[in-house]
Amino acid sequence: MFVFVVDKDRLWRHFQKDPALFAYHIGDLDDFFFRDCQWAASYITKRHPIIEDVILIYYGLATPTVLAFGLTERFPDLVKETLDILPDRFHCHFQSCSGDIFRSLYREEPLGTHYKMRLNNLGPAPEGLTGSHIVTLDESHVAQLADLYSRAHPNNYFTPRMLETGRYRGLWHDGRLVATAGVHVVSDQYAIAALGNIATDPEFRGRHFARTITWSLTRELHDEGKLVCLNVRADNLPAIRCYERIGFAVAHTYEAATFTRR
Repeated sequence: MFVFVVDKDRLWRHFQKDPALFAYHIGDLDDFFFRDCQWAASYITKRHPIIEDVILIYYGLATPTVLAFGLTERFPDLVKETLDILPDRFHCHFQSCSGDIFRSLYREEPLGTHYKMRLNNLGPAPEGLTGSHIVTLDESHVAQLADLYSRAHPNNYFTPRMLETGRYRGLWHDGRLVATAGVHVVSDQYAIAALGNIATDPEFRGRHFARTITWSLTRELHDEGKLVCLNVRADNLPAIRCYERIGFAVAHTYEAATFTRR
């Protein structure tokens, strides 16, 4: 039977078993995100109980997100036990072993196979781009960001609150915001960051803007001693090549979908 957990130290010790798999979980332990999280865990029963597996429900977006990644063969049992507490509609990242369990009660809108990538060795800086410069984005840039995302990445998971992290960068070219890179989670305390909401204006693709701005933010986080990870669709070959040139490598494969209760 699962229990809800609020002990950050206990959760963190569990996630250290595979930091790349649990990069988002670790980042969500930070106070900035923790208030929006619910953690359902199964335990190994010993004299001092140890977490066996965890399901994370994140309520910080308009549509909740469920992260269902397990380490043991009993993880599907935890998924079954938590079905009744899940939202009526949610985005989900999950291992293939759990897919049929979700589909037993929910209609699925598949979002494809994805990779989890982690930074192994930071590659060389891209060559400079004449007429371009990178700035830190804040609340004064919300309208420009919204316009860029509407054209380049309309189904993104950006929320303006994330600008408070100070980890969103914008690349300006000839006075226009043409590319951006940010984070889905970041934590100084837990030394982790997951890049996200990376986008380039369709009119400016093929000019290495995405690699330039992503490399810049990655270097900053790497120099701070953070583990840097990201998620990418497995069929997005240009993005994968871009990230590999920066120094990322595939660590895990997972499925993504939106589920709606029948």
